[in-house]
Amino acid sequence: MEYIISFTKALGMFVIGLTAFRFMGSQAVSRLTDFDLVVAIAIGALIAKPLADPELNPWIAAIAIFALVIAQIVISWLSLKSIIFERIVSGKPIKVIENGSFVMNGLRKARVSKNELNEELRVKGYKSVSEVQQVILEPNGKFSVFAKPNQDVTNKENP
Repeated sequence: MEYIISFTKALGMFVIGLTAFRFMGSQAVSRLTDFDLVVAIAIGALIAKPLADPELNPWIAAIAIFALVIAQIVISWLSLKSIIFERIVSGKPIKVIENGSFVMNGLRKARVSKNELNEELRVKGYKSVSEVQQVILEPNGKFSVFAKPNQDVTNKENP
């Protein structure tokens, strides 16, 4: 009987977790901001807790997950309505290369080394920093790379 209860709890918590992420929207999972990552980790912990502790009522975890989903939806909505709020929650882009040269303040702020940035450029098909006009670290952690106007970008990888 104990195994059936554990199995049922696991399936129930899985359905609750899946439903929570569906309510949050697929964009929340595909482009995790810092806030979305924290919510995802918290939901994962809340899903696991009733499975590990047989004394804990799964409905308590479900209510906590529901509260996190509501918070995520409200904060996402507020971010759409206010640029200032969006910058507080998501951050803002950081310029790390300008006119083919490293922007040292940007590298420090982004906590990215020159070697890491060069690696990212190589992955995107650039041989050197001098081939790019600008590189921006976006709030979602991805690099936007803009080639110099005279560079052939037809062979460059599109992320």
